[in-house]
Amino acid sequence: MIEAIRNFIRDTRAAVAFETVLLTPILVWAYIGSFVFFDAYRVYSTSVKATYMVADMLSRQTNMVYGHDIEGMANVINSIIRGAGDVQMRASQIGMVSDEYQVDWSYGVNGAARIFDNNIDDIRDRLPIMPNGERIVLVETFVTYQAPFDIGLTVTRFDNFTIVRPRYAGQVPFDPDGTPPTS
Repeated sequence: MIEAIRNFIRDTRAAVAFETVLLTPILVWAYIGSFVFFDAYRVYSTSVKATYMVADMLSRQTNMVYGHDIEGMANVINSIIRGAGDVQMRASQIGMVSDEYQVDWSYGVNGAARIFDNNIDDIRDRLPIMPNGERIVLVETFVTYQAPFDIGLTVTRFDNFTIVRPRYAGQVPFDPDGTPPTS
């Protein structure tokens, strides 16, 4: 009996097939996992860059900005990110008046809630210290990421918070309901 066990242990026939059966699921899981990881990083990185792009575009506006302009910018972000679902976006202009933050305007797209003076406390700790009369443009995007394969990664939401100063004017003029004049 002992001799039969020793022969079984020394026998190397079919070792390659046995190792293949053991390692193939691990290699497939590692390959799919790396794909999901890098896809999530791509969506996160692209969403950050797209948020900076929209913030920079808004900061350069000297003409009236309309609600449909911000909706169009959210559509551009959605196209740039590719496959992340509807991107929620909120653009706001916040000023400092008598040492208090005051919301000049705020506009949300795809269900993003607007900011008002009475709920600015939710983000007060993230706002910069500003002198009286100063204004900032705040662009926030909320991107939901659903992994293409189920490897245990739950649905993730990437929140981007970008603040810029208006570049060419003291403020960015905004009209949520208006339409631009036809020329």
